[in-house]
Amino acid sequence: MKRLQLLFVGIATVVAVLLGAQSAHAAGKIIIIDGYFFDEIPVSTSYLSGLGMIKTPGGTKATKIVLSEPLPEAALKYAIPADQIPEAEELLQLAETARIMPIAMKREDILNVGDQFPEFTATDIDGRKWSNADVAGKPMVLNLWFTGCGPCRSEMPVIAPWKDEMPDVMFFSSTYEPAETARPVIEKFGFSWIAFVGDEQFKQWIGSNGYPMTIVVDKSGKVAYIEYGTSAVQREELKKQIEAVR
Repeated sequence: MKRLQLLFVGIATVVAVLLGAQSAHAAGKIIIIDGYFFDEIPVSTSYLSGLGMIKTPGGTKATKIVLSEPLPEAALKYAIPADQIPEAEELLQLAETARIMPIAMKREDILNVGDQFPEFTATDIDGRKWSNADVAGKPMVLNLWFTGCGPCRSEMPVIAPWKDEMPDVMFFSSTYEPAETARPVIEKFGFSWIAFVGDEQFKQWIGSNGYPMTIVVDKSGKVAYIEYGTSAVQREELKKQIEAVR
């Protein structure tokens, strides 16, 4: 058998490969990790070390994910019971012998925790101009996304309520796309954070790491936390980090 070549990829590439499986339980696609079923990867994609595609004779598809460390206990509460998965037993049997493509994750550290948040100017979807002066002395959260990003759309209705739960925090989202492109998605998913559009400054921080990216800034204007990607466990930690800078 030909040896599998180790695949070095950026996080953006992996997310693109898995886009169909990220939130596709309803569409018949399933994720299997350590014998558990999920409808999205429950942890950061930075923990991925391999993946393989599975299909039963009956046509049920799944993606087997291999992590670089054990699946954290915090992720197990997001597992889907096997009795809700079509052909669950067959999928688990196939997962045992699935051909796995090794992956070595690479991440670019363009913006770092402890950095002073850069001087910026941005325009929101209603035409208002914003700058550092508007957030001086206040904690701030900035979520970078774009309309074609499945994980971005999936997290929007989950994180949107944080704006009302923490009114003392300035919550912003940002896309490089124009208002006419962004507005339908924002409205569809109820993403009520102040929406910057037509951005090019913040976009450069993504590098090859992939969307979404969320940055937490403390009251002194320093970057307190950075998260690439989204998952149930990541969102739990992100919310804790936001609460910590209030």
